[in-house]
Amino acid sequence: MNHSTKFQAVPSTPGLKKLAAAAIGAIALMGAAPAMADTINFESLAPTVFGGTEVFSEAGYNLTVIDTPVAGPGGTGFAGVIINGLDPNSCDIAACPVGNSSHFYAGVNDGSLNLARGDNKAFTLQSLDYGFVAPVGGLASYSYGQLTVVGQKAGGGTVSASFDFPALVGGNSPFVTASLASKFGNTLFSNVTISSCIFSGNDCVNPAGNQAQFALDNVILAAVPEPETYAMMGLGLAAIGLVARRRAQKQNNV
Repeated sequence: MNHSTKFQAVPSTPGLKKLAAAAIGAIALMGAAPAMADTINFESLAPTVFGGTEVFSEAGYNLTVIDTPVAGPGGTGFAGVIINGLDPNSCDIAACPVGNSSHFYAGVNDGSLNLARGDNKAFTLQSLDYGFVAPVGGLASYSYGQLTVVGQKAGGGTVSASFDFPALVGGNSPFVTASLASKFGNTLFSNVTISSCIFSGNDCVNPAGNQAQFALDNVILAAVPEPETYAMMGLGLAAIGLVARRRAQKQNNV
């Protein structure tokens, strides 16, 4: 339908112009709503050590620390830590990634991290920064494993994607960015679990003798508005259209 032709058939009045502007604004709001991104960057959190089953929150998301697969989801062993990239003493017992001067999360000792909205809304994944936390310093410069992202879809079922860790530089991993949108598109998730694995022959394994470790920062997600949000927007547009038609009919009858 050619909307510009339809508008030309209606006498131009200030009221109709305002209604048209309101309609355009509402349409723009509908298009922008699902793109409002959230960022989990760990900046609101002080350096902290976490055991399995512990939960912390940032940017409206609950993050649950998961112990090694050997211990199971109820395990309470040391599995995560918030690290200050500016503190040179933060990683005395491992070779943390370099090039990050902010706070970031490290999943250690074969541990994982689960993300879910605090309000239980579905969300999409766009990207994240990650690196390898080498168990010891001075390792040769190549990739030792992968970061794994497993998403529980809001409608049921799971999807996953894996990303090779970058090759070490001088014994430490750089941070790199993984595009999750290219892997998952607009898939809606109820929760996501991030973990890592270590190459062993032709496989990437976890548990891996507490050597599967990863660093995580700048997780970009977008909460999805509830269906009733779209319904309310649609009702608003319908009301605007009804008023516009009535005004047009009134003008034509004059």
